[in-house]
Amino acid sequence: MKKSFETFLKQIKKTQARAIKQAEKTRSIQLQEFDYQEIPPKMIAIDGSNRWIWNNPDLDARIAILRTAYVIYDYQKNPSPELQLVDQNSKDTTLLVAPRSPDIHNYDQELKKFNAELQRVISRTNPMEQTLSIHRSLQEFKIAEELADEHSDSLIVMDGALTYVQVKEFENTIDNILRSCKLNNNILIGVSKRNTTRRLKFELTDEAIMREIAKNQNKMVYMEIPAIDKSKQKFPTLGTTYLAKLHATPVKTFRVDVALQAGQEIGTIMSHLAYYSQVDSFPGYPFPLVDAHTIAALLRRVPDMYNHELIEAGLKIGLSEEEIFKYMISHENMEKDPFHRHLDEVTR
Repeated sequence: MKKSFETFLKQIKKTQARAIKQAEKTRSIQLQEFDYQEIPPKMIAIDGSNRWIWNNPDLDARIAILRTAYVIYDYQKNPSPELQLVDQNSKDTTLLVAPRSPDIHNYDQELKKFNAELQRVISRTNPMEQTLSIHRSLQEFKIAEELADEHSDSLIVMDGALTYVQVKEFENTIDNILRSCKLNNNILIGVSKRNTTRRLKFELTDEAIMREIAKNQNKMVYMEIPAIDKSKQKFPTLGTTYLAKLHATPVKTFRVDVALQAGQEIGTIMSHLAYYSQVDSFPGYPFPLVDAHTIAALLRRVPDMYNHELIEAGLKIGLSEEEIFKYMISHENMEKDPFHRHLDEVTR
């Protein structure tokens, strides 16, 4: 057993070293340096969370709660601290998911139609989780839609890549966000905690290549990664995708998607993000996203949240206590991504 482990680990190390060497020799990877420029505009950070609360395995139907949270921060050069919290809020909604029983949504024809459209794009291997994930993403874009219309001269920064599903509800929401951003001089940005793209065509992920090439450079840099034709993407990406070090010695590099408007410079936008990414506990990660994550993650950290309302509703329609408790889900969803776990631990 030990010999097998040694062989496997040696091969992994060897393959990784070869991929890094190949990347260092290529001239196709261009790192762009940037520095702090003018004081950034306010940042509106958006994150979301979800958890299952009830599961009927006989029908393969589950009830979920989705939370969407946002915080608004302003950057002030003179006061201490420089990051000033302006506003924060969250919204909780419920969702019934039953991919194999489309008629279960007869109580809401719009939802039934939307879920029918989703069946064209979701995976058959895990339809329950994918359906929930897409609904959560739509809720986050809906909040972005409201905020882009209400605010001006702002960075609207969403947790995760700016990817969307090619169904009417998503596309209409995206169009409204981009229209409001253009009208109100806002910038829509997505910052991903995890990224596994391989658009640079190496054995390692794009993020790993960027990390290795830039690790000895004590400065802030970014690079654009190649785009993929929209027709070839199951979930298309808005704007242009970059990898960025938003701090000279960051906790990690991040994928940054930017829906640039005419006249906006990417170097300036990276500078804006860097101003908000200098907090010692999370160097290189926009701190307002940490706050938004903290609010959103409370949904998973308080496992009995909304249990009382669920029990009351079940008793009201005639379910027994035994039936209700039998199907209730109370455990916290566990994150697998290392940085996401770190974020959860530090913000507890």
